[in-house]
Amino acid sequence: MRNKKGKAGYTAVISLIVMFAGFVLTIPWAAAIPWVRFLQSGFEAGLVGGLADWFAVTALFRHPLGIPIPHTALLPKNRERVTQALVSTVQNELLSKESMTAKLETLQIGERLLELLDRQVGTEQAKEALLKLVETVLEQIPWDEAAGLAEKELRRYADELDVPQLLQTGVRYAVDRQYDEKALNGLLDLVYDLVSRTDTRNRLGALAVNAVSQMNTGGGFMSFAMNAFAGFVNEDKLGGMIQEQLLREIIRLKNAQDGNRRWVLGELRQALQSFGQTEEQREAIESWKRELLDGLELSDKTARVVQSIRSRLTDFVRGERFAEEYMIPYLKRMLHKLKSDAAAMHSLETFIRTGLTHWIGENHHLIGKLIHENVDKFDNATLISLMEDKIGKDLQWIRVNGAICGFLIGLVLFGVRALI
Repeated sequence: MRNKKGKAGYTAVISLIVMFAGFVLTIPWAAAIPWVRFLQSGFEAGLVGGLADWFAVTALFRHPLGIPIPHTALLPKNRERVTQALVSTVQNELLSKESMTAKLETLQIGERLLELLDRQVGTEQAKEALLKLVETVLEQIPWDEAAGLAEKELRRYADELDVPQLLQTGVRYAVDRQYDEKALNGLLDLVYDLVSRTDTRNRLGALAVNAVSQMNTGGGFMSFAMNAFAGFVNEDKLGGMIQEQLLREIIRLKNAQDGNRRWVLGELRQALQSFGQTEEQREAIESWKRELLDGLELSDKTARVVQSIRSRLTDFVRGERFAEEYMIPYLKRMLHKLKSDAAAMHSLETFIRTGLTHWIGENHHLIGKLIHENVDKFDNATLISLMEDKIGKDLQWIRVNGAICGFLIGLVLFGVRALI
């Protein structure tokens, strides 16, 4: 643009020089030769026209020759009015609220936005931005509050938990799968092993002998019989008899058809099924539950669990698989699903247009403010230089055209004068 301005300015100067030179060179012969006088009239008018247009163009921006002639330097003197006119034209005509809102109605903004996101979501820049966004979200989560909330929820859940009902459910589950019989068999095996031991036999014998010796028979035949029995057996024999009898009973109890076994299982099941039904048992269970919760140190444990979750999530997000296998495919599926849903797209378009229309209504005045602020950044000299740079070619051609038109008008006027 500057080169074009310089070329046009050079042409304008040449046009003035030509007009001046023609006028001066024709002076000696103008009085004697009619056609020379004809040309002189054209050169004279062209010189006047070129100088007049030079004065007019220069007067727009500055004082010609630095002389403060009235009604010159029009733009600097009327800068505020020119700026306000520019602001009004752009804000109220070119970019009015109505025109911008009407244009929004013709644009499929939501569809274009989704297409743009679909194209960009797989790029490295998008992946880096999305990963940074996810990491920022993880960092902004109040993990300490989350740990406290988790603890409260666990305690609330524990308080609402009906332990007796839970125990009854467990009892029914165990009975349905005959776990009670298996437990009884395990207990009988344990007792069998305990009873069959030598030290157990000795203890049983000692207890039996002691019990016999302390029996009060009241004298007579019964006393004689007991003394005779005590003299006949010793601790080892008596313990062996008791041990042998106990082992036989244990073996019979392990028989599924044994009546005593069925009686024991029935009593056991009844006791289990009725557990937690009394107020005393319920209070004991609740007390045990509170002691268990206090002993678990939920505050510290939930804090460690939450911090572990945070660390694992962060490592997972920073891993190579997260973006390629999870984040990008999920976003693409979401975008495609949204684009294929006509109702959702209509809602999205309505939301975007409503939001933009509201935003335009609230911020439309900022267009004029922005133009005014940008114009105010330049001083008069810079602003004039900028305008001359943008429209300098046309301004210079005004001067050239003034000289040419003046030359032609001068010829016409001479011809008219000659005819008259």
